[in-house]
Amino acid sequence: MLNSSSGRIFFSVLTLLVMTPCSVLAEEIVSYSYLEANIVTTTVNLNDSTDDIEGNGFGFSLSLDIDPNFAFSLSVISTTFKTFQDIEVDSAKRTDLGLIAHTTIAPATDVFAQVALTKAEVTVDDGATSGSDSDYGSMFGVGIRHKGRNGLELELAGSNTEVFDSSTFSYHMSARLYFKKVFSAGFGFISSDDADSYLFNARMDL
Repeated sequence: MLNSSSGRIFFSVLTLLVMTPCSVLAEEIVSYSYLEANIVTTTVNLNDSTDDIEGNGFGFSLSLDIDPNFAFSLSVISTTFKTFQDIEVDSAKRTDLGLIAHTTIAPATDVFAQVALTKAEVTVDDGATSGSDSDYGSMFGVGIRHKGRNGLELELAGSNTEVFDSSTFSYHMSARLYFKKVFSAGFGFISSDDADSYLFNARMDL
């Protein structure tokens, strides 16, 4: 939900930091080889309902450099939603397997494009009966990453996913802080047409 006030504030802060001259946020190498664990909280706003649906989940991401300008990517995230008497009964799982192309445009600043095969799985339970469905689709995204000498890394990205005969565009904004050479903790915000998600993660560069 792109009109979220928290999303607008976060977007403004990240945009200001990304535009800061490289002499201030100084030169580091942006890594595309890492293992990341995520905790996610999601709010879904259904147009025909006055109540938001809350969900919580977890997942992981793996990225591996296979060339100076290409990386293999795999991400899995599973979320459970409270939709029956405030009990977590419905679930959604998404798996993306793809390729990232990236290049440096300024010191410690990369632009990237990602294409992936997507598998989406949903399980619905109304308390008496349950059912499940799955579909294969695709995802395409572009973005920019910047890493400063102070250990702060910023990312802005947009992606479009085609699955279950529908198309969804999402914005992704994140910031992470390296507290050791290869270890970092991050916070992210994802906004799409009818859902907002906040992610908290830990990453180890490989």
